[in-house]
Amino acid sequence: ALEITIVVVTHELESALRIADRITVLGQGRVLASGTVEEIRASDDPHVQDLLNRRHREQPVDGNAYLDRLTGGGGR
Repeated sequence: ALEITIVVVTHELESALRIADRITVLGQGRVLASGTVEEIRASDDPHVQDLLNRRHREQPVDGNAYLDRLTGGGGR
């Protein structure tokens, strides 16, 4: 083992569950759950469960519309 700490920020929870020893799930600036993969999967927080059960979109996302949503329309 390398015995190093790496911080990864992602919205792809499935990827995080595959590579992490410990995970912290944030929502609205608050810690919703923090722990091992097993503890995250067992979380009773409804937002964490929504993330765990979410499906990928079938249709591509319009990048400009997404950027506008994130920046309030001032991202370009």
